[in-house]
Amino acid sequence: MAEDRWRPDPAEVARRKRELLAAARGERADDGPNPMVGLGLQFVVVVLVCLFVGQWLDRRLGTGPWLLLAGMMFGAGVGLWTMLRVMRQQDAEARQQDTERHGRDSATGNPRD
Repeated sequence: MAEDRWRPDPAEVARRKRELLAAARGERADDGPNPMVGLGLQFVVVVLVCLFVGQWLDRRLGTGPWLLLAGMMFGAGVGLWTMLRVMRQQDAEARQQDTERHGRDSATGNPRD
């Protein structure tokens, strides 16, 4: 009698089946946060930290605004480098997934080797 009351939801069973098959094939779930979401905030934080370190050094050493400007430029350079690195990594992963799914290179449209 207790077995009659419990019936799985067919939609839930189908969703779980897709998840398990995707995990068995080594596919990544798309429901996670995108790593590119925090890039803008990360850029601002790096620039501000380097700016404040430069300002602190200027006060300690009495060098005027030069270390503040150098810290700001250094922070901007590190922030841009980080953004480029993450964007290239995401692009490479997207191309690889597209090639695996469709058998073609997404950039050129040519069949994969």
